[in-house]
Amino acid sequence: MDKEAQYEQFLGIKTNEETIIPGNTRKLKYSLYEASEYEGLEQIFDLVQLGPEDTIVDFGCGMGRVLFFCNQRFLCKVKGIEYDKKIYEQLLDNAEFYHVRFREQREKFSLLNMKAEDYEIAPEDTCFYFFNPFSKAILCDVLERILRSVEENPRRVNVIFYYCTYDMMSAIREYPFKLEHVVKLPDYRLDPDEKAYVYSVGI
Repeated sequence: MDKEAQYEQFLGIKTNEETIIPGNTRKLKYSLYEASEYEGLEQIFDLVQLGPEDTIVDFGCGMGRVLFFCNQRFLCKVKGIEYDKKIYEQLLDNAEFYHVRFREQREKFSLLNMKAEDYEIAPEDTCFYFFNPFSKAILCDVLERILRSVEENPRRVNVIFYYCTYDMMSAIREYPFKLEHVVKLPDYRLDPDEKAYVYSVGI
């Protein structure tokens, strides 16, 4: 059994690409569902350490792979923002199966069916995850909200970009985020763009 299948079985979820829903209802400015590879998540979160007091927000969380992975590894709080209603329903199904096995973690989950630009950054949010989820304009709006929140509630936050596109790179460079890590993802040798970037801002 490969690593993808092992994680899915252990977490009690189904988030692989075989579960992509036909007739996806996202508007064109939103990207279609694709899950981050577990091996890539291991590499990233070996560097980005979270604790039970942290909250990671996954914008365009899909079926929740990053949420379940991080909660299981760090026992941290997680928030998933998913716009597509059908994918959100699959996310809720995954959460129910996950909480059968990890019942005590239920209260640490917040799963929201909404647009990313409508989410108000909360003072407890300390890590933000993006896997090419939407347009540059929406990303800039979200980044501005993150900076505003850090200014209003001083803290250090991490911003993670998995498979960072040119638009995402050009957006982040417009703001005072500090590059902390560049992570070569599992398929880097086949595709040099297969990298994750970890930025920070705040105290």
